[in-house]
Amino acid sequence: PPPPPPPGRTGTPPVSGVPPPPPPPHRAAHAGAFGDRAGDVAVQDTNDEACASKLSCANAGYIVDEWARHFVKPGPMGRVKKYPPIINRGYYTRVATMRNVIECFLRECVLPGDARDGVLSRITRRQIVQIGAGFDTTYFRLRQKAAAPLTYLELDYAEVVDKKARVINAKPELAGQMMVGRRGVYPCELISEDGDIPPGRGYNPGGESPSHSYRDDGGYRLVAADLRDVNSLNDAVAEHLDPEVPTLIVSECCLAYLERDEAEAVVRWCAKVTSACEASAFVLYDPINPSDAFGRQMSMNVAARGSPLRGILASTEEQADRMRRCGFSHAGCVDMNETWDYLTRRDASDVARVVRLEMFDEIEEWRLIQAHYCVAWGVNQLDGGDALLDAIKLK
Repeated sequence: PPPPPPPGRTGTPPVSGVPPPPPPPHRAAHAGAFGDRAGDVAVQDTNDEACASKLSCANAGYIVDEWARHFVKPGPMGRVKKYPPIINRGYYTRVATMRNVIECFLRECVLPGDARDGVLSRITRRQIVQIGAGFDTTYFRLRQKAAAPLTYLELDYAEVVDKKARVINAKPELAGQMMVGRRGVYPCELISEDGDIPPGRGYNPGGESPSHSYRDDGGYRLVAADLRDVNSLNDAVAEHLDPEVPTLIVSECCLAYLERDEAEAVVRWCAKVTSACEASAFVLYDPINPSDAFGRQMSMNVAARGSPLRGILASTEEQADRMRRCGFSHAGCVDMNETWDYLTRRDASDVARVVRLEMFDEIEEWRLIQAHYCVAWGVNQLDGGDALLDAIKLK
């Protein structure tokens, strides 16, 4: 994504011996979460911080992301912010984990109805929905690797959606190379009944979309949605998804900003909207454990920035229980210490490369921070098989 800044320091001294929490995670993809414009802006502003964190991680060599720089506003003299190693390593863990989930879903998992003779045929029978996508660059990475699914749908605030569309269309590296067809993205309203752009309309005609919904000529969709109202959420995505195609829904640091009942309604919607799929999964990355000393300080710091963690859950067990309660037949959750161990087993050479990049001796603080973030998953598969579950679970 641009995923939110990973766990790490804020540069302020510890309070009562508790390491300072990370910058606030990414915000929920809806407008009016806090009932006032100032609250919305405070939450949206974390997107810029998230992009800066991702760029820092890429510049330090932890991940490859050649597109993040397009979404970061440089500081004085063109400089971009550099984060300390503990944040870079936290961001690497998060990005590597989510990339692994997506790669498994697209390439490694053979599902009922898939052709057995090639990865490409499987990729073109997949859909990905990204809730609270912000300025995430995953789609560009998949396009570069010729691994973009049938549909890649991003959901976020209307303001964020419009801004991302403008950035894409202003950057030749994005509009000309990463988008399919007419160069760039254009309002979905310009599609006629037969699926064509009306005659005489040029590149990105009409500017911004009245409904804050954009597309390219391929499978990329960028759509505004209100997560507090699952009926409007369903209306926003219905025309863009095939209900019978295997679907992966991902969310990074998003549901924790909703009220608990609102977040549960979204998880229930994810299970319902994919119920006709041969296989589907919902995978989220979120903060947890707000009740210990570190968790309380983390919650206070985030709330002070105008974006309280209203829906944060207490534990990995509570995350998995919510997935099952909301309709997923299989569920699980691990904290980010466990995902680091998983990555070490899955790709030991890359982890070994990462640990050599920067001096790092804050192991206890690192483990503490990682214990307050998690990855949870819910999986459905109609034939009762476990191919998708085995591909997704991080154990």
